[in-house]
Amino acid sequence: MHANRLPLHAMRTFAVAARHLNFVKAARELYVTHGAVSHQIRGLEEQFGTALFDRQTRPIRLTPAGEQLLAVVNDCLLRLQRAATAIEGGEIEGELTLSCVPGIAANWLVPNLGRFVSMHANIAVHVITEHWQRPMLSADRSDIALIYGGAAHPGKRVVLLSQAEFFPVCSPKLIRSAGPIADPVAVAQHTLLHEYNDETWSRWFAMVGIDDVEIARRIYFDGAHLSLEAARAGYGIAMGDLATVQDDLAAGTLVRLFEAAVPAVYPYYLIAARRSEQSAAARALEEWLLAEFPGSRRGAQPLE
Repeated sequence: MHANRLPLHAMRTFAVAARHLNFVKAARELYVTHGAVSHQIRGLEEQFGTALFDRQTRPIRLTPAGEQLLAVVNDCLLRLQRAATAIEGGEIEGELTLSCVPGIAANWLVPNLGRFVSMHANIAVHVITEHWQRPMLSADRSDIALIYGGAAHPGKRVVLLSQAEFFPVCSPKLIRSAGPIADPVAVAQHTLLHEYNDETWSRWFAMVGIDDVEIARRIYFDGAHLSLEAARAGYGIAMGDLATVQDDLAAGTLVRLFEAAVPAVYPYYLIAARRSEQSAAARALEEWLLAEFPGSRRGAQPLE
């Protein structure tokens, strides 16, 4: 049955009649005649090609087809009622999936998402993490994706969030136990905490003019969610950017060792459906992300 032909008024009449199991009582509640209720129900039965009520019993009862239809109609009416109540109260309702690279999810999203939830109590957010090298999968399986990587996402809106810059960070307890780290050369005397490979650290050392450096110790992790946690624990020095360590710097759990920062290879992007396909809940979450993400350009235009 095409959506344009759904007899919505008759289905509401059916739901009331099914609740009372009495057409007369249903007519009183709806402020119509008994005949009008009977006409609506007959019309539904003719359209579906099956009886919805067994009229041979007293009181009447629903047929199996009627029971099946009632469950769906009641659910739809309840959802409509909730949506109407939310709209009247200026609230937005919905259920979303937000995909995010693990480093951003653990170090920024989780500590800050509570602010969005407190503003939109009727929006349920499912957060999933996806490796940064699988951005297409992230975008396809979620309403909104926060990715680190390329901007090619056919059929989606791609919004530039920020261009990250990485700089060395460590726990204050590392400095208290090992002493001040006065210059970039001294960094190499500590354990360096890497994400995936040496690439970011190598570029940072080259930028500060150290081309040939001997590293005392290295530990490799598969994301900033682990390398920065190791830094907080005092294991060594990690690379962070504003999106991943802003809260730590403010709280004093990590300290920035030098102002020198090396640009990330890729920017952070927000990937979302086209505006015409986006729900009100998804738009609310996107607006919050654009406003709150560290270094984001509020009002940025999509790249599509």
